[in-house]
Amino acid sequence: MKEYWDAFVQFLKEYNMTKAGEALRTVDWGRVLEQPAFWIAAAVFLGWVIWKKAFKSLLVVCSAVAFVILLQYTLPPPGQPLTLEKLVPFAGGCLGILAVNVYFLIIRSD
Repeated sequence: MKEYWDAFVQFLKEYNMTKAGEALRTVDWGRVLEQPAFWIAAAVFLGWVIWKKAFKSLLVVCSAVAFVILLQYTLPPPGQPLTLEKLVPFAGGCLGILAVNVYFLIIRSD
């Protein structure tokens, strides 16, 4: 766990968009899903959401995960330009995520 924290702190020290894009592209989701710490954190978070009925928090987390997945599939490799074929799905996905968040967090707020 300490090595993950150190890697995260190092990433924040060297933060730039190229490095962030490369980090998103190289995430091995299968390896992440094998980590017990991930499942413990997910279970604690879902327990908190159900206990507090904080479904808006769940929507925000799901939107952030959807945005990361969208970035992972639409960002070009470093040094290559962002083409129209990649820009259109990125813009459409962002608008979709934004529309869902506006609807549930603003329009349909309790």
